[in-house]
Amino acid sequence: MTNKFIGKMCNVVQGISQHILVEKPCKVIKVYPSQYYVDVEYYSKNRKDILLKVPVKHLQTQNAYVFLGVNVGDCGTVRFFDDDVSAYQENSDIESSEIRTHNINDSIFTLGFYPDNENYLFPEGQLVIGNKSGCTITLNGNSIVISGGNIVVNGSNLTVGSNTTIDGKNFLAHCHSGGHDGNPTGGVI
Repeated sequence: MTNKFIGKMCNVVQGISQHILVEKPCKVIKVYPSQYYVDVEYYSKNRKDILLKVPVKHLQTQNAYVFLGVNVGDCGTVRFFDDDVSAYQENSDIESSEIRTHNINDSIFTLGFYPDNENYLFPEGQLVIGNKSGCTITLNGNSIVISGGNIVVNGSNLTVGSNTTIDGKNFLAHCHSGGHDGNPTGGVI
C-alpha cells in the first residue's frame, strides 16, 4: 500500500471517530418532576450543545432502589447507545425497527462525574450515605452510625433490644423514682 492511501484511510477513520458520540461530561439544566428525565448541557468539539429530555439512569432493580435526587447544576455524563433504544424505553421490547447508531435520541444521563474542584471530601467508612449538610448513615463492620440533624422513625412498630442505652442508661431496665415507686418503667418517660 502506498503512503498516500494509508494517509487517506487514516483521515476517513479520524473523520468518523470525530462524529461518533460515545460519552460526554455534562451538567443538568432542567429536571422533570418525575426525576426520570433531565435536560443537559454538554460540550462537543468546544461547542456547547443541549440535549432535551434525556432519561436518567437510577440505581434500581425490580424490588429495590437507591434514590439520589437530581438537581439543576448536578454533573455527570451523557452516554450515547450503539443502537436505537426507543422501543426498549417505551415497553421493554429490545427490538427496534429503526437503524441508527450513537444518535442523540439514544442517550442516558448518569450522575456523579464532577470536576476535581467540585468533588466531595468523602468520609471514612465501608458504606456511607450522606449529604452536604452533614447528615450521614455509616456502616462499618457490625456498626451503623446515624449522625446529623433530627432522626425521625415513621411506622407502627419500633423494636429496641434489651441492651440499648440512651445517655449511658439502660433503656428497658432503668428505674424512675416518684410516680412509679422505683419499678422498671419499660422505657423512657
